[in-house]
Amino acid sequence: MLKAIGAFAFGSVLVLCACSSHKTLTRDDLRSDITSAKSLAAETSLFLDYVCQHRATEHYAQAHIEYLAQEIDQSRQELQKSSPAQGDEHVLQILKTQFDALSAELHNIHQLGDETALTTAKQHVERIQRALDKANSSL
Repeated sequence: MLKAIGAFAFGSVLVLCACSSHKTLTRDDLRSDITSAKSLAAETSLFLDYVCQHRATEHYAQAHIEYLAQEIDQSRQELQKSSPAQGDEHVLQILKTQFDALSAELHNIHQLGDETALTTAKQHVERIQRALDKANSSL
């Protein structure tokens, strides 16, 4: 009997722990996450301009790419632990897709001296920003 009670208590704790990391996103939460994504995209765009103007050292540029990539990956991981309110699934999927696209742009920047690649990356980031604006307006 004690084993059964102990097993039930242990199982209940595991279920509660598993459920506690899952979050249901309200529309306000989604708007906030979109705003964060837009902020990271804007920062990425400004950073790319800064690099194109040859104002960044190689060390600074590499470190900033890593910082931005970590912030994006952390935000994406938080979204993975969440689900949207009913009817907002498409917005969450768009948000995840744009975080993935932004992350890909940062991971694809290999040659900081390649202005053509940096300009192309900036254009992609601008598309990401427009997609985020569109997702925000659909809420």
